[in-house]
Amino acid sequence: MQIAIHLGAHRTDEDLILRTLQRNSGALDAAGVTVPPPGRARPAIRKAAQSAGSGGLMPDAQNALLAEMLEDGVEPARVILSYEAFLGIYAKVLDGTRMYSDAGRRAALLRNLFPEHDVSFFMAIRNPATFVPAIFEASRIDQLEEFLDGHDLTAMRWSEPIKAIRASCPDVPFTVWCHEDLPLLLPEVLALLSGVEEPMEGADAMAQHVMTDVGFRRMQTYLADNPAATRSTWRKVATAFLGKFADPEAVEPEITTEGWTSEAVAALSEIYEEDVARLQHLPGITFLTP
Repeated sequence: MQIAIHLGAHRTDEDLILRTLQRNSGALDAAGVTVPPPGRARPAIRKAAQSAGSGGLMPDAQNALLAEMLEDGVEPARVILSYEAFLGIYAKVLDGTRMYSDAGRRAALLRNLFPEHDVSFFMAIRNPATFVPAIFEASRIDQLEEFLDGHDLTAMRWSEPIKAIRASCPDVPFTVWCHEDLPLLLPEVLALLSGVEEPMEGADAMAQHVMTDVGFRRMQTYLADNPAATRSTWRKVATAFLGKFADPEAVEPEITTEGWTSEAVAALSEIYEEDVARLQHLPGITFLTP
């Protein structure tokens, strides 16, 4: 069985990928692909992780975990699991000397829950200039200084936890993309996660989010008259309409976090661009770009 695991990260798609896959459950079921309800899958994974040894689950325990996640009688060829907290809770994102300092161990734990199955990882990254304020706002901490706890933001590199995941799970295919590119990449991400090539309903949801209502309606009308035969063609059309009808407030939302300066945004954005360039050439990583 194939197990596709979407690792997050926090505050990227806000479960949009999961909801879109569930929206297309009929087509996925027909293709032998199952997306277990998070209310069933996440507690089952948590319980199994607590009982698993360093070598992973024994065959009977693996079967029990899958049975707990899946509906009775369902034996899919592929299972998709998605949870932004697979690599840790909000309070642990900046815990330690680097971002997601426990990523390698937690990824290995996930992989070892299914040692007899083909596991693959998928993950979005996000510009720390907007990522840090977003996870701070979602945390239970009131003061930014307390949340950062002395963490050196200029040392934040997504390449560090991604390297740690690769080192701990060298046999696991690993696909990464920038959250900022998801409006143009969502159809491809859905196809890669599911293994289903047919277009999915809602695959344009992120494009709609960053486009004006008028622009999105015009794009829908254009595509109704000129159907995109490939995802590449769809991206070209979406890129053209975003060039004319992007919603500035959605593309670059105002950061209202007290103490978060424009200088910090500029510095972290530059570091992020350099890190993305590094990740695009990291061995063992498939890095998606529009």
